[in-house]
Amino acid sequence: MKNTFRIMYPQSAYKELNQEVIYYINKNIQEFMNYTQDSVQNLPFSLYIYYDTYETDEYLSYVFYNSMFLGGAHPNNTIFTINYNKIKNQKIDINDLIKENPMLLNYFSNQSRQQFENHKEFQDPNIKAMLIEGTIPKKENFKNFVFTKDGIILYFEPYQIAPYYMGSFNILIQ
Repeated sequence: MKNTFRIMYPQSAYKELNQEVIYYINKNIQEFMNYTQDSVQNLPFSLYIYYDTYETDEYLSYVFYNSMFLGGAHPNNTIFTINYNKIKNQKIDINDLIKENPMLLNYFSNQSRQQFENHKEFQDPNIKAMLIEGTIPKKENFKNFVFTKDGIILYFEPYQIAPYYMGSFNILIQ
């Protein structure tokens, strides 16, 4: 069977940022190729990667949406973000934000729970338990974010705060 690839990625005026993007894309292609080469399934596997761009005076942010079908009931959908400080010419991740504000994870946790708990989907006790677990104030839960002119958008992958069928989520923190 023939594999399908649809990969879109940005290029910027920042060499280090471009290298980070290429590293991410190549890592996902290699993971896909490793799996499909060893697979005994005769299925049409696919890898789709697309992105959105957010830019402020200080930051350039990308959010990548990765959909990898390797057999099974549905594709594996993941989200990955890259943030770049244009003034300092350096990549920014959750560790950098925590250094600036050690209470940030608690703030993100509280804000995300408050915003999601207002939705009726999260009233179900099982889904609410996923929400609580997926918003515990730890780095892994808030690693995917972008800077926007309106604030920081936090991204939550499928299964992080709700079952797969509900998809991924994001919220704006101002």
